[in-house]
Order: sequence, then structure tokens, then C-alpha cells
Amino acid sequence: MGKALNGIPVKSKIAADSLFKISTMKAVIKPTWPHRHADYHELIFLDDGAGFHEIDDSRFDVNPPVVFYLRPGQTHCWNFSALPKGYVLLFREELLLKDDIDFLFGLSACTHITEDARLFPLLADLYSEFQAGGMADPVAGAFLHLLVIKLKAVAGTKMGGAGLADGLFQQYKRMVNDHFQESRLLKFYAGRLNTTVGTLHAACKKSTGKTAASIINERVLLEAKMLLSATALPIKQIAADLQFSDAPHFAHFFKQHTNLTPRKYRDMALSKQ
Repeated sequence: MGKALNGIPVKSKIAADSLFKISTMKAVIKPTWPHRHADYHELIFLDDGAGFHEIDDSRFDVNPPVVFYLRPGQTHCWNFSALPKGYVLLFREELLLKDDIDFLFGLSACTHITEDARLFPLLADLYSEFQAGGMADPVAGAFLHLLVIKLKAVAGTKMGGAGLADGLFQQYKRMVNDHFQESRLLKFYAGRLNTTVGTLHAACKKSTGKTAASIINERVLLEAKMLLSATALPIKQIAADLQFSDAPHFAHFFKQHTNLTPRKYRDMALSKQ
């Protein structure tokens, strides 16, 4: 386990100098505590098991066959009621084609699949080759590209790159995820993406119907919810960590978006545990 980020443990299950790892899902029912993986993507393919999987502030039933996708920095935990079976893939973006990255950042956190997709025989071959003595990065990248192609078919997504607006939106989403604690100014993101605030706003509206500013607010709110429900950090500390000038400003922001005070939200979250 790595250093905690804002009170939420950061786990790393892949070596710092590795780009890819595949393992079988541990056949245990013991629930896990909320944690996150900071610098790699994760795909979990399950063909057996039951329970639920919490990703950020959403809860998904484990209803195999299913694939779960975790972006870098997302918080998650498991609570199984039946032994899980499947494969866990960990990989860094260096292995992916740009079109594959754009697709993954638009992929749902939970996608139900069918047996005729024949994903699990492919995963079994990938696991066997990896276990036989590691795997060269180009080979791992080729396997990942094939898996993405199959996932595109399962998710009903057409092959090919995203449109200009969708591509810019996905880049913006990734950048917000990486830098929302550093800046909430649209000029900061527009400058880094070599575009204008107006173009960025238009891309967000076309892709989601939301403003560019609301994308930042949603990410800040999501982090606030995680810190309130998964840590014991004082609300004053959470406000400071999220770059609010003081706790009252944070409370106003939180209530504006949830109709709840931070303390009330924490009490409700703790009562459900």
C-alpha cells in the first residue's frame, strides 16, 4: 500500500517500472476498504461471483459476466456475497493507442457482457502467456487493443476515433481529474489544451450538455464526498485540501450542489456502513 492521498489509501499492485500486469481475481469474500490506484488503469472481468462494487459514489451489483473499469485516481471497494472468479488487468496509458484511450475514458464503470463475446478465452490466453515469463510491452499492447475492440462491440460503440468535440472533452476530463486540486480556473485548462475557453465550453456542451465549469465542480464534489464518507478528516481540513478559502465557503459549495451540509452528508454516509 502506498501513501494515503487526502486520507484515502493509495494502493499500487504493479511495479513502478512495469506497464502491464494480469492476475486472477482473488477468490475471497472479505470486504475491502475504500482505496484508489493513482497512476494506472484497471479492467476487472468477472464470470462468477455476487455482491456489489462501489466506484467513487456509485454502487454496482456484481452480476456476471461483467467488466468493471477504473480510471487512475478513482476510489473503489468490494463487498462480495459469493466467491468472485475472473481476471484483473492493470496497465499504463503508454501501452494504449490514442483511440483506445479516448474510448476507455468514455466507457461506463460497469458494462455487462455476454458469453458469445468470447472475452474470457482471450483473457485465459493472455494470462497463460504472462505467467509463462512476463510479456513484452508490444505484445501486451496488442492484446489490450484487441480487448478494447471487443469491448467497443459489447458496449455498442463504433470503431474509430472520437469526433473533435468528444476528443477535446475527453482530454479535458482527464486533465481535470489530474489537476482539479491545483486549479479550478477554465483558463488554466484551456491554456494547457492549447484552445480557448469558448471552444472548451462548446466541446463540453456538445458531449454532455454541461458547462466546462460544471465538469470541474462535479470532480471537486466527488472528491469531497469520498473524503467525507471514507475518511475521518475534519471538515476544515477537507476544505483546505480542496483549495477552499475556509470551511464556510466549502459548506456553501457542498450544500449548493447536494442540498446537504458536509456534516449531514457524512452522518448519512456513516449510517449506511
